[in-house]
Amino acid sequence: MIVSLKGQLLEVTERTIVLDVQGVGYEVIVTNSVLKKMPNQGQELQIQTYLQVRDDAFVLYGFSSSEERDLFHKIIGVAGIGPKLGVGILSNIAPREFIQAVQRQDLRTLTSLPGIGKKTGERILLELKDKFKDIVLESDGEDDDLPVVSGSVFEDAVEALQALGYYGSEAERMVNLAKPHLTENYNLQELLKVALAQNSQQRGEHTWRRNG
Repeated sequence: MIVSLKGQLLEVTERTIVLDVQGVGYEVIVTNSVLKKMPNQGQELQIQTYLQVRDDAFVLYGFSSSEERDLFHKIIGVAGIGPKLGVGILSNIAPREFIQAVQRQDLRTLTSLPGIGKKTGERILLELKDKFKDIVLESDGEDDDLPVVSGSVFEDAVEALQALGYYGSEAERMVNLAKPHLTENYNLQELLKVALAQNSQQRGEHTWRRNG
């Protein structure tokens, strides 16, 4: 079993990379977390890997850490989920967010992921709940005590923010932070505008505090 590769980065596409390991080029399907940390072509890169052995091919999948690869193993252990879908899941949600969704039995977050319908989401919640029940995620110091967003306009805003690429709990945090800044007769468009503005302002403050 090939569990890691270290070599010269030769090629990067939308979903794959090619590594030259001692003269052999390995094509690897990778998660977005790998793609976000790409060095320049020609430089050295090490990734964690999973080898899928099929009748017609050997397929390598790559991950940015052993923790991400371990989570991938749990995900593909769910009935009906193969490696390709497993990588797709991890490319659209952070490991922390995924684990929290399972712990909270949050079907809505799971079904917002590409390729995950209601039945598959329900299987994930059922088959992984015991695997994650003893995992305690360290607090990042923000947003842990915010209430779950409720009400149609808030739910619509969360869905719209998720469509823009924000994770489920991050979108809920942004909507909750926007609430105190809304005018009396706000609509969805204003809610989204305020949520994005507050998020941008908060990120700027955090950067200033780190550099200050």
